Amino acid sequence: MTDSVFPAVCELVHKHSAELAGRELEPDERIVDLGIDSLERLSLVVDIENRFGLMIDDADLSDVHTVGELAGLVRLQSAK
Repeated sequence: MTDSVFPAVCELVHKHSAELAGRELEPDERIVDLGIDSLERLSLVVDIENRFGLMIDDADLSDVHTVGELAGLVRLQSAK
């Protein structure tokens, strides 16, 4: 079974940063370095929650700094 979470998260990250057009993201890239400010990050999280049908706790987000960590959090929340 292939993991579809990371590509879906990348798609949503692209939607929230015009700077990333046509650029492939790596799991270790820091979200803050991708042109996503705190307000845009909140919007990104809402889109992720809607896409995957889950609720992400703000406390869990405090440990998320990279695209890969964000995808990992989605996997973790989806498994609950």
